[in-house]
Amino acid sequence: MSIRDISDVLHIGKTTVYYHARDYCRKMTKLDSKLLGESEKGYIIGLFLGDGSLNRGAKIPRYIVRFALDEQRDQDIAEKVVHIFEKAHKKSSVFNREKVKLVKVCSKELVQYIQAHIEYTVKDNNQKEKKLILDKSWSLAFQYGVLAGIIDSDGHVHKHLGVEIKTTSILILKSVLALLNNLGIVAKLRKAKPTKNSYSKKTCYVIYIPSLQTKTSRDDIPSVKIMRFSEKHAK
Repeated sequence: MSIRDISDVLHIGKTTVYYHARDYCRKMTKLDSKLLGESEKGYIIGLFLGDGSLNRGAKIPRYIVRFALDEQRDQDIAEKVVHIFEKAHKKSSVFNREKVKLVKVCSKELVQYIQAHIEYTVKDNNQKEKKLILDKSWSLAFQYGVLAGIIDSDGHVHKHLGVEIKTTSILILKSVLALLNNLGIVAKLRKAKPTKNSYSKKTCYVIYIPSLQTKTSRDDIPSVKIMRFSEKHAK
């Protein structure tokens, strides 16, 4: 058990628990982003932009990051995320909840890293707003990593490798379009009205990357969803 878990169960201060059981407890590991490649660093940012959330705590500081993925279809994406954090010497946990596969990471360093790249605000109605903080100093590998994370979260890859990225957020829309422009990727934009079965009743914006553009850049985009079809065609 972790020191926090023991403290909560026994109603004893964490300092006291640590003093008496420090040699037997599972200690919190720290994220070392220096151990990650540029594309891996970018991938975390892109995936968070689409499927991530923060829990920093209202009274007691908490540094929890969650990535909400599809329980049935995104097992390989969850495995990639866990592998990235393991490479950075950071433990993560994966569990299913109401058809959603959650990857949870407790890390102050990760929260600070995300906040340095994404403006994250929560409104009074608990609606979350995210905006990518584009920086001209980002390497190409980092930017392609961000794009891959966005595709694996909010994207759909067709069999012909055309890619659709859907969002109801104007801020995310502008962020993705600016990123694609930086990478020289030409995309099309259209609006889609919500259907009866849509979870959100907001207007959905669809960014479409033609298959030719995807095929030209797929070796640089470390997307799990793109790789799925690339491997099938290779076989």
